[in-house]
Amino acid sequence: MMEAVKSQAARVTLEHVSKRFGKTVAVDDVSLQIEPGSLVTLLGPSGCGKTTILRMVAGLETTTNGRVFIGDAEVTHLPPNARDVTMMFQSYALFPHLSVFENVAYGLRVLRRPEAELRKAAEDVLALVGMVGMGERSPNALSGGQQQRVALARSLVMQPKVLLFDEPLSNLDAKLRKRMREEIRLLQQRLGITAIYVTHDQAEALAISDKIVVIEKGRIVQIGSPLELYRSPGNRFVAEFIGEANFLPARLEGMEDGHARVVIGPQRLTVDSPPLQAGAVTVLARPEAIRIRTQGDGLFGTIQKVSYLGSSADYTVETELGPVLITDYEMQGGVLPAGTAVRLEFLPHGVYPLPVT
Repeated sequence: MMEAVKSQAARVTLEHVSKRFGKTVAVDDVSLQIEPGSLVTLLGPSGCGKTTILRMVAGLETTTNGRVFIGDAEVTHLPPNARDVTMMFQSYALFPHLSVFENVAYGLRVLRRPEAELRKAAEDVLALVGMVGMGERSPNALSGGQQQRVALARSLVMQPKVLLFDEPLSNLDAKLRKRMREEIRLLQQRLGITAIYVTHDQAEALAISDKIVVIEKGRIVQIGSPLELYRSPGNRFVAEFIGEANFLPARLEGMEDGHARVVIGPQRLTVDSPPLQAGAVTVLARPEAIRIRTQGDGLFGTIQKVSYLGSSADYTVETELGPVLITDYEMQGGVLPAGTAVRLEFLPHGVYPLPVT
């Protein structure tokens, strides 16, 4: 079963794809290539067009312009059942009147597969998702996480070339969501299947993706690995959407060999940077890359707010450059109370200059 799925992983290609609903442009000239066996996440705010892109790959929406390929075959005008893809929805869409086993086997029954082949395939995939011995249960008797596993098994049993996920974890609580995203990623890697995953949750995208495609207003604004997007956001929209960020006024003194010399308040430091003009810039400073101390050098400020989170403390510090959010994992001096005068040191690995907008 696993090898059969693995051997079918396919490349997905979108060429200048657009989608209009009346006068509304939902997807605007999107070109994208997803390599076989990779998990690519479409990330963006609600209404940005990411789900419409997914539905055009699935064949649930027609393209207004452009072409869609799965492997070497153009599927732009093929119906969903001719595309060799399966899709997991937010609601799981399980049949409440069928057992877990029959939910998983449903697609194979529609295809009139022999009973012995059908039973083995369904049992194999239930074992794969950790649901051994639960085939006779009703979906209504399962937890949210178990229902999600059944929906995943029902998708995998069809041995698709591409597996599509539309916000599959949005109905789960935060702790279960984290566990299930890890299970989906591990299973996808074991099977080597091509997967396209839609979410608006940046933590989810960072945790599971080979590549992230950031979408704004129907257009791709940046594509990269989670590390690339976090450390080298192409613009302020990407920087704000991928992780927490401070945006502070600074001055760029000059560039040399891909490095910028920047001044933030009283501190000078050299950071990685694409080419930028000398002069006023905005720096993105990640909260975990700012050290907070009660003495020494650095940007002066006063703690306005503190939240103790167990493994870290979050501070909001008022400074001459504006409020600065800091995440302190070290907590060397314990948790500092509101009203404490502090000095902030910016670390080069978490500071990224951006043009002033």
